Formats: sequence, structure tokens, C-alpha cells
Amino acid sequence: MTWSENAARTLAETFDGTYGAPGVVTAAACIDEAGTAIRASPGDLPADGRFEIGSVTKTMTATLLALLAADGMLELDDEVGRWLPAVPDSGITLRQLATHTSGLPRIAPNHGEVDAANPYARFGPRQAEEGLRQAVLAPGRPHLYSNFGYQILGLALERASGLPYQELISQRLLEPLAMTRSGSGGSGGGTALPGHGNSGEVPHWDQPLPGAGGVEATIGDMARYARACLHPPQDPLGAAITAAQAPQVPGTVRHQALAWGIREDGIRIHAGGTGGFTSAILIDPARGRAVVMLASCGGTWPLDRAAFLALIGGDPREARPQPPGPEWDDRARETIQMLLDERATDVHIRMTAAFQGQVSPGQLDQACREWAGDLGRTTEVQVTCQRWPAAFIAADVTIAFAGGTRTARIHFDEAGEIAGLEFFPPR
Repeated sequence: MTWSENAARTLAETFDGTYGAPGVVTAAACIDEAGTAIRASPGDLPADGRFEIGSVTKTMTATLLALLAADGMLELDDEVGRWLPAVPDSGITLRQLATHTSGLPRIAPNHGEVDAANPYARFGPRQAEEGLRQAVLAPGRPHLYSNFGYQILGLALERASGLPYQELISQRLLEPLAMTRSGSGGSGGGTALPGHGNSGEVPHWDQPLPGAGGVEATIGDMARYARACLHPPQDPLGAAITAAQAPQVPGTVRHQALAWGIREDGIRIHAGGTGGFTSAILIDPARGRAVVMLASCGGTWPLDRAAFLALIGGDPREARPQPPGPEWDDRARETIQMLLDERATDVHIRMTAAFQGQVSPGQLDQACREWAGDLGRTTEVQVTCQRWPAAFIAADVTIAFAGGTRTARIHFDEAGEIAGLEFFPPR
């Protein structure tokens, strides 16, 4: 059995039995000199089943940027103010947007209240332009991962090319690579798979600005894309794929290309996720290998870690979450009870410093009130904890009230501090 065949089979089965919701599909494509191997678990995945690939879309947006630059429609160091009314931030360059060095925040400052089940549905070009004018850039413009920056970049590419993003990516990338079952905004072929969250199926995400994460693709089409990234064709698209992978900003652990992160060993990597899907793509030029993983379950699934282990000949099953022990169940129950008892300040004290800076006790209390609603007394609390290789514990909590059920996820670091908290909307 070749490396690609063995790795694809193992990767597809790596997270079997660990997802909290039934019906989740994991698919893997592995490419080496022997060819391309594709496997899915369970094995009845339809060939035209489309996954949301989330932020892996950014690698495609970066390739489109390189294509338009080669066409002379723009230059990487053009200022965004050439296409968008962006004062006082019109001096941000397209290169800075593509390398996450613009200083823009992760999410637009005017994103406002959103539907947690479909957070980008109401954020379109007008809102993006307003957000760009309102944004306060990080001092010194350090490397700061920004979904908002890629929303702006995709919009700038639309203005420069005169084409909607859906048409631009179809004409310049998807069709030339025979990715006929993929697209964004409902374009392209294929059948959308149901996405899953902690407690079951969740709605698909609508993204009026798809450049940051709006592409949907089949595992077969993503295998074609990964092969093109590993062995770029000898044409303008191949040149753009190569340009997108070239290092732009040096780093201590990873270098930054246009969208791609580059490890010291040369492996190109990008991961992604939406409310109901997770994705990862890794390109290893030195070994002549590439891996794509797609899962129809949202959350913090370490697909990129599993794919990396497979690339270097390790065991991807080491990326599976492990049961951490009953004391973490107790800690999760205590946290939830404090929130239900309106003791948000006590919960805030137990947060990591980074998480404390993101949410105040008042905001935490309000979020819990909106989540729990007026459902009456608590009748049952169920907790399932898993230890992740990234050194944190994820506690999935299901609370049965007299008037309904709610679910949440708490992330603890190894010291027991709360590093993250998600309130999931009702099914």
C-alpha cells in the first residue's frame, strides 16, 4: 500500500467516535508521487458532497490576487483606497491585507450583534466599507490574523476585476482546475452536505463577502486543488499559485506568505472552519506530498495536526481528543452553575488574562441570560470532557431546563483557567 493510500484511510478514520453529533463525515485526500487517494468515513459520502471549507478559501483569494497582479489589473502594494472609500485607513496595501499585517482587527468594528448560527449573513459591501473607515489599526501593524482584512481584500478584487467574487474564482481558478462541483454563494455544482455543531445539525453560513471563507468544495475538487498547489501547472494560474506560497513576512515559528503559513521545514499550511465544518490543507514540497482534510462538524477539531502527523510519517490518531478525568466534569458543572446563579464576576475571575480582555462580567451575564432564556428550573446537567493535543480541555455541557434544552462548550487550559466559552443556539 502506498503512503497516499494508507494515509488517506487512516486520516478519514482518525476522529471516528469522537464527534458529539451523529451524521458527521470526515474526508481525506492524500497526494504523492504514486497518485491521489481519497477516503471518507463513513464510506457512503456522495462524490458531489460539498463541504464549507472556511478560511482555506483565503489561499484561493490570495491566488486570485496574484493572478490579477500578473494581469496588470493591480499591484500588491496598491493602496486599498484605490477601490474602496477607506479614509483614514486608505493607505493599507493589498499585500498587507493578504499577509495579515494591515493592523485591522479580526472582525470588523461595526459587525454588531449577529446571529450566532449565521454570523456573516448581514455583513456586505456597504457594512465592510463603513467598518474600514471606523477601524482603529493595531499599533505598529503586527501580524494579526484578520477575517475582516480578507473580506476587504475580496471586495477589492471584485472592484479591480469588474466581476463578482463568485464569477472571478470560477473563471480563474475553479474551472481551470476542473473543480466543477465547487463554488461560493450557491454557484457551481455539487450537493451541500449538512453541517454539525455540538448538539446536531446547524445552518449553513451565508457570506456576502466570500473572500475570507465562503467557498464550498467536494473532497475530490480539493484534491485537485492540493495537487495544483504541490505541482503548479506551467501556466499563469500555476505561476499565481507559486507566488501565493512565496514567503512575504518572516516569523519565529512560521513565515507568512499570501494567506499560507509556512513552517521552518517548508510545509505550507492553512486551516479553516465554519459553524458546521472544519478543514485543513497542507503542502509539503520537500517530501512531494499534500493532504486535505474536511469534516462536516464545526469546532476546534485539530485536522491540521492529524494531517501534519500523517505527512511526516507519524500516527494521526495521536491528534484524537482524550478523556481528561472526572475532575474536569466537576469544574465544568461548577462554572455553568455559577453562570445560572448570576455569578458572572466569579466566572470572570477564573478566566485566562487573554479571555478576560475579550469579555466583561456584564457581557458574560447578558450572554448567559439570552442563551438560557425563560426556561424555568434546571432538571439535568450532562458534561462530556475531552483533552485536546493543543493542551486544553473542551467541556461540552447540555442543560435540560423545565422548558427546553441548551448546550454550551467551555475551554479550560491545563491550569484550570477558562480559556473560552461558547453558548450554542437552540437546534
